Amino acid sequence: MKKIIFFIVICSALITFAAPVFAGSERLKVPRVAYQAPDNQTVVDLTGKNSLAFQWKSTPIPGGGRHAYRFKVYKGFSYETVTSQDLGQDVFSVEVPADKFDDGATYSWTVQQRDASNMLWSLNDTWSFKVIKKK
Repeated sequence: MKKIIFFIVICSALITFAAPVFAGSERLKVPRVAYQAPDNQTVVDLTGKNSLAFQWKSTPIPGGGRHAYRFKVYKGFSYETVTSQDLGQDVFSVEVPADKFDDGATYSWTVQQRDASNMLWSLNDTWSFKVIKKK
C-alpha cells in the first residue's frame, strides 16, 4: 500500500511540474509580433490630432494557425491600462483616440498573437513613447 501511495504522489508531482514547462516551451513556438509604429522610445506629437495609429506587421502565423491578436496600451510601463482590445486575426493596426493620452506622459504598448490550435499567447515586446500636445 505504501508503494502505491508513493507512486501516486510521484506521478502527481511530475504532472504538476511538467505542465508549466510544456506550456512554456509550446508558447515559445508562437512567433512574436513585429511592431512598426509608433517607434520604440520616440516622441509622438499629437497636437491637433484626433487619434494615434498603432501598427504591426503580419508576422509568421503560428503552427496551429492564428486565432487573434491582443493589443494593450499602458500609461507608464504595465501599470495603468489605457486600452486593451482583442482583435481579429487579420487586423494589423489600431487607432486610439488622442484624448486618452496626456501631454508629457510616457506610454508603452504590446501586441501578442494567439495560436488557434493550442490557444497560447505569444511572448511580447514592450515599446514605449512619450506624448506631447502643444497648446
